[in-house]
Amino acid sequence: MSENRSFFRDTVERILADTLDKADIDAAEERRLLPAALHDALTENGITLMLVPEDQGGIGATLGDTAEMLRLIGDAAAPGPILETIVGQRLLADAGLEVSPGLLSLVFVEDGPQLPRDATQWQQAAAYDVPWAQAVEQIIIVARDGEGGRLIVSQAADWTVGPGADAAGEPRDTLTATSLPVTIALLPDYDAALQMAATLRGAQILGAIQWALRRSVEHAGERKQFGREIGKFQAVQQMLAELAGHVLASSAITEAAAEGQTSGLVAAARSRLGDAADAAITISHQVHGAIGFSLEYALNARTRRLMAWRDDYGSVLYWRRALGTRFNTLDRETFWFGVSDAGLAA
Repeated sequence: MSENRSFFRDTVERILADTLDKADIDAAEERRLLPAALHDALTENGITLMLVPEDQGGIGATLGDTAEMLRLIGDAAAPGPILETIVGQRLLADAGLEVSPGLLSLVFVEDGPQLPRDATQWQQAAAYDVPWAQAVEQIIIVARDGEGGRLIVSQAADWTVGPGADAAGEPRDTLTATSLPVTIALLPDYDAALQMAATLRGAQILGAIQWALRRSVEHAGERKQFGREIGKFQAVQQMLAELAGHVLASSAITEAAAEGQTSGLVAAARSRLGDAADAAITISHQVHGAIGFSLEYALNARTRRLMAWRDDYGSVLYWRRALGTRFNTLDRETFWFGVSDAGLAA
């Protein structure tokens, strides 16, 4: 663990406590505004440059440090392109481009536009499911190019936006442009960039799941039925214990993925988080009953984000296939060693 992690954690916890409340979350979902105080504070404290090397103006933090920050942000259901900006800044630095001072939107595409590497215009441009397009300064599209990737950077103001939303009510827009000015740069490893984003989204998912468990336990101790707290009923205790098991298992593998950052660990973490997210949505709403579905209550701000996030930067099926292919060439003599070593090195 990085010696600076507790400092980073304390900083982000303080920022979230000082600058974010339920009204900010609601306003962002209604496309009215982002919590400017939150994003200004994250920028001023260097959080958006966590992964940028120090010699390029960033903090140079580890992915494990950054994952811990995203876990807190997921716990708080903080709206806005925070992950997208953190990863986008790192990719700009990796590609030798100037780091942007503003917020960024980030999209990965397996079949990207076939633009020449020296192109400066993208004719009949289109991009889909773009997060927070109207709240950012630049749009970054990461397109697979063999083993590597192509970074296609454009100004958000140059696009025409067709508004859309994900399951959480947060913006996921369709963008079009007749002739779009772009800057193109090469990345050496598309999969490594995707795994970075997937790991950090996984940390956000974990944060939301942990919040759902914590609040469900509290609610079970507060809510009375038939003259006693519902947390004293065996069926409720069993459900909460099941969810706690999901949290423990997914926490361990997510932390391992952030520290190890191998393709196998990332695939295992995102696969396990898919199960944990489903359990958190189901169990937390069962414990809360009707109140959990009310927009005025904070639970659904987390569970709706779990519905939206679980398939970001690779669906659960995508990561399960990636994990499964690591074992389909093993025979009965080598399979156990592959599993016990998590088969997850490299």
